Amino acid sequence: MNILRRISDTLFAIEKLAAIILISVMLCSLVAGVMFRYVLNSPLAWSDEVAIFALVWITFIGGSMGIKLEQAASVTIFTDFLKGRSKEIIFTIGWGIVFVFCLFLLIYSWAWIMSPSIGVQKSSSLQLPMIYPYLSVPVGLSFLTVHTLSKFVDCLFSGRGKGE
Repeated sequence: MNILRRISDTLFAIEKLAAIILISVMLCSLVAGVMFRYVLNSPLAWSDEVAIFALVWITFIGGSMGIKLEQAASVTIFTDFLKGRSKEIIFTIGWGIVFVFCLFLLIYSWAWIMSPSIGVQKSSSLQLPMIYPYLSVPVGLSFLTVHTLSKFVDCLFSGRGKGE
């Protein structure tokens, strides 16, 4: 349980660094695109594509980070009325369902990435192999699966629910 939490914490540190880098790349790409288009009258063909790919990666990494920090949107109208053991059971079941769902998506996302058609696709401006932007899905889901497994195991063995 402690090892799983440390793995989750290490992945979270990697995600924070990746998010900082990706946001910086997106910002620089968009600023350069605007500067070249409106100041130099020579638009960059690739700046929007770089920003979009960075945004896709930020979306999946940020979603994983939100689950780790338990800051994802949730409907708590039912669980707000529960106390003690019943609340712990509901949270444990909830984390278990989320873990199974993430694992299901992870398995299918890796199968999708391994399909032959993905390897031949190229982006329109950069001619970058599309496997690089598409990898954001299984990588983000891998991180998300580890975080949800950590939360599930925490609830299962320590009885700690959300925010406790």
